[in-house]
Amino acid sequence: MMNFAKWISFSFVIICIYILWQIKQMLLLALTALVLALTLNILVKKLIDLGLKRIYGILLSILTLFAIIILFFLILVPSLISQFQELFTLVPKGINKLILELDNFKYYISPDFSDSLPDLQEILVQLQPIFSNLYKKGFNFIFGFFGVLLSSLLLLALTLMILVDPLPYKQGFIRLFPSFYRTRINVILHQTKIQLEEWLADTFIKITSVIILTFLCLLILQVPLVSAQALLAGILAFIPYIGPTISVISPMAIAFLYSPWIPWLILIFYITIYQVTDKIIIPKLRQNRVVLIPANVIIGEVIFANFLGLLGLFLALPLIIISQILIKEILIKDIFDHWQIK
Repeated sequence: MMNFAKWISFSFVIICIYILWQIKQMLLLALTALVLALTLNILVKKLIDLGLKRIYGILLSILTLFAIIILFFLILVPSLISQFQELFTLVPKGINKLILELDNFKYYISPDFSDSLPDLQEILVQLQPIFSNLYKKGFNFIFGFFGVLLSSLLLLALTLMILVDPLPYKQGFIRLFPSFYRTRINVILHQTKIQLEEWLADTFIKITSVIILTFLCLLILQVPLVSAQALLAGILAFIPYIGPTISVISPMAIAFLYSPWIPWLILIFYITIYQVTDKIIIPKLRQNRVVLIPANVIIGEVIFANFLGLLGLFLALPLIIISQILIKEILIKDIFDHWQIK
């Protein structure tokens, strides 16, 4: 039987979990700011290695961030907007062409087998509620409550505050735990920081490689809207397995409008690009890689996307890394390994 103190403790844990769930989108925003701050901190470390003081490294990193944002909106955004508008027009036409090709293909196979194949239009109808649900869960909070501008400013402010002086936030988080466990939490936070920085370095190389290789591939094959599709492939490379699968749909659908065989060549090229990036480029450039079991990544993406929406899907990998460390260090090492039956 649980005594009164244990019931109070148990109730307090349940209340904390409920509160955290209610503010989950705010926590995701904070996690996004943390990821951005760690990204800039990698640049700060490189500048310190070159001989700059940390304060100057931070200032230079912040100026670099603002310069990238300004150049992106002044130079890239206008051309990309027109390309993405055309992309949204061509992709549905390409998908319709694909549906016609599949319908024609059914005439060459057994009727019993063709009748058992799912209709592509039915699949798209079934997928639409899933994508709508992801969009609502991921962006209702940010766009509905804060607005695009306010949420962006909040994200930028959080990022800069964490980058400039991370110690107060770290100490404040550690003080949420009992005094006897604070040293252990500090060690776990340090491990988490290292793992996230290693993952960010791997991801930066992966995104850059995918954008460059995709651009060259589509340029050689003379597929329209090369810049927009290469950028889309790079963004979706942030999401393992699911992202690359989605990114290949757009160029294949557009290519179906011009050729029956180029789409399959694009598919082969895309598979080769990700294999070369994961198996050759990143291992050559990175010695300390974050190793994640593929099954855990896929399961994690499904879970976080289902509960947290589109933003949870994009942040699935850092959430998986954090969860993996917490389960290993707290649940297994600190609880299960010391569990004794009296």
